[in-house]
Order: sequence, then C-alpha cells, then structure tokens
Amino acid sequence: MADNYEQYSREELLRLLRERDRKPRFGLVWERDEIEHDKSLNDDFVALDIDPGLSCGDAPFENLIIEGDNFDALRYLRMTHAGRVKCIYIDPPYNTGNRDFIYNDRFVDKDDAYRHSKWLEFMYRRLTLARDLLAEDGVIFVSIDDNEMLHLGMLMDQVFGEKNCLAKLIWQTDGNFDNQARFKICHEYILV
Repeated sequence: MADNYEQYSREELLRLLRERDRKPRFGLVWERDEIEHDKSLNDDFVALDIDPGLSCGDAPFENLIIEGDNFDALRYLRMTHAGRVKCIYIDPPYNTGNRDFIYNDRFVDKDDAYRHSKWLEFMYRRLTLARDLLAEDGVIFVSIDDNEMLHLGMLMDQVFGEKNCLAKLIWQTDGNFDNQARFKICHEYILV
C-alpha cells in the first residue's frame, strides 16, 4: 500500500528522498569516483581546425572529416550540430588488452582492478556527447566484441534509453585460426 505523502513534513519528505537516492538501482554501476580523471582531456575549451578541402560544399558543412581527439571533436560538434546528426558509427577500443592491432586496443591493462570501470567511463563520456548530437530520428551504430558487449549494451540502455535499443547485429568475421581452440570466435557485434 502506497504511503500517504501529504501527511509528511517537508523535512521528512526530503529525508525519504535522500534515503531512496542512496539505494542502488537496477542497471549498470561502475566505480566512477575511483577513476582518475584523464588530464589530457580539455574540459574547458574546444577549438578545432577544419580543413575546407576535406569537406563537401560550402560552410557550414554538412559532411565533415575531423582529425583529432574524438572527445574534443564530439564536444565541438555538440556546439555546432546538436540534435542534427542522422547517423553516427563508432568503432571504440574493445578493451581486449591486445597490442597486435593497427591502433592500440589495450585501453587498460588486463590486470587492472578497474579495467571495466575505466573503459565504461571512457565510453560513457563519449556516448553522452553522441546522444546530444543525434537528431530525433537519428541512429548510432557501435562496433564491439565479446569483451565488453554486455557492458556496452547496458551502458547504451542507460544513455539512450532501453526503448531505443533497435538491434544487436552479429557481424561474421574470419575468426581465430588456432586449430587447438575448441570454440571459434568468428563474430563481432554492432549495437544499434
């Protein structure tokens, strides 16, 4: 039976709300307070050089190629294109610990106790910026493998809303060729 909140004083209602807010909720929780802030990120000011030779048409450009840190680029785009982007595709680090790729996929050491939390915070900051860029009918595609797929799915539900999850696409790859393995990993995912 629901409480009759009209009988409570303002102070009692505030106390009840604070108690409720302290209780863990269902969803993805990570150690945000334990993660050292990335000092290389400039939280105050963003300025990017846009090369008109790489863009289509006249300014303001509808299609841009931005070379630089993705966090800064997303923040810049939020100032100029908020709510206007129809499609975003990102291929983030998969947090595998591997160094055998063209880019560094070893986002955090495998032995780091906060490995998943650091990756989640990295992704959270970028996905919230991406959300601000999307048009009402916009869509985001995010590539990922098994290492962080479940975490990413929950994070995207938290950032974009569970009702906005359209699909988890399976993208068949060549897979591993280790004949000793009993299970072949031959797919990645694209979360939509």
